[in-house]
Amino acid sequence: MKTSYAFMALVLAFTLVAFPAAAGGIYKWKDAQGNLHFSDTPPPDVQTKSGVGKVDVKGGYGNFNVSNKPPIRNPRPGSAAMATLSRFTLRPGSDGRAFTAGRAYSGRNCENSTDLIWDEGTVDVKGKALQEAVAERFRDAGYRLSIGGEGELLPGNLDLEADLVDIKIDVCNMRMAGNSAGTGSRVYVKLRWKLSARDSELYKGSSEGAYDGWHNGSSVRDSLLRAVRQASDNLLGDPELVAQLGAGGSNAAASAGAASQASIKYGDAASKFREHSRELLQAAVTVRTDRGHGSGVIIDPAGYALTNAHVVGDDEDVQLILGARAVVARVVKRDRRNDVALLHFKAESLTAAPVARHMPQPGDPLYVIGTPLSLKLSHSVTEGILSAVREQDGASFFQTDAAVNPGNSGGPVFDEAGELVAITVAGLFNKDGGSLNVNYLIPIDRALGAVGVAH
Repeated sequence: MKTSYAFMALVLAFTLVAFPAAAGGIYKWKDAQGNLHFSDTPPPDVQTKSGVGKVDVKGGYGNFNVSNKPPIRNPRPGSAAMATLSRFTLRPGSDGRAFTAGRAYSGRNCENSTDLIWDEGTVDVKGKALQEAVAERFRDAGYRLSIGGEGELLPGNLDLEADLVDIKIDVCNMRMAGNSAGTGSRVYVKLRWKLSARDSELYKGSSEGAYDGWHNGSSVRDSLLRAVRQASDNLLGDPELVAQLGAGGSNAAASAGAASQASIKYGDAASKFREHSRELLQAAVTVRTDRGHGSGVIIDPAGYALTNAHVVGDDEDVQLILGARAVVARVVKRDRRNDVALLHFKAESLTAAPVARHMPQPGDPLYVIGTPLSLKLSHSVTEGILSAVREQDGASFFQTDAAVNPGNSGGPVFDEAGELVAITVAGLFNKDGGSLNVNYLIPIDRALGAVGVAH
């Protein structure tokens, strides 16, 4: 499904005009030379002027107090469904009329002021600075939010849209009066949000944010970004929104439909790895590309496998080696931030790895299967323990002393019951390429969540 994104190079603008706010509004027009004018009275000869219109005077500026609602953190970071911020638009004055957004102050102590008119012009927040501010707050709270662009919204991703519907700004430029203290500002914003899955609306609401940088020299751009971050935090403090994001693990992914319709099977923790090692070896695959090879694991007998995003790179198709046969697999989803890719292929008589319901604890045995170093070494098994759970850039990794070498990337890691608990991602090596037995694994719940598979 192609999605037409309404991304804008967001330009927030105001024009400073030195006149008092009039009770009846302020008039705006262009002269014959195209110069823009503002006045608290209509132009003397309307017939000779073009584009005459009233500027709405919005009261209440100067009060930037907003209640702070702490974000509801995801108790299982990485397990929530993936969402894409597909649109961030600017709607104040969308009726085409400018309005008074706040006050522009000057003087050594900011004792003088004029109306600050919102119109085309001056303060610039181009690119994706505001979108990044939203995504940062989602990630800090343990949720998965990417920034979209022109093109296709990946199946299974939730679609988040944001409209900035109100803004108030006060700014004091003390340098205008020869004061070296610089500029201070305070900003209030109101954002309207919509979260959807395919054509189904899951959530609709609004949140506010504000930042008072009046006494610390904050620029309007910086104050605006901070206000948007607070509005994002207040959004994440809404239990209804958080429930749709799937903080518990599968709510939103199930609503949106998994990225590939892959269906996983859970284990019952009643068996032992060695009792089912032959079947588990059949669930392990080798992923071959023009650049080399890695490993992977079948998660659905209908033909879905996981591997690392760095194994497939930018390829759309790769080759899977299933025992003595090779098939072409399509990359249907990749998440470079979490280094996970989902592959789909056609084959019969497949064995899928059972997924563990509970994650291992430090000291528990682990079994790593993969194709280290050479294709001739496919289905090699190494044993170790879960050495530690590490946090890096807000994501959890398992550390293990089980031997991992180049080529193991993306391969399955099983617990003592023979259930899939992780996929391999990286290892530390000496200068000769030998393993130092400090290796890292991506927990399976995070790997599945990264590619939108309900679990």
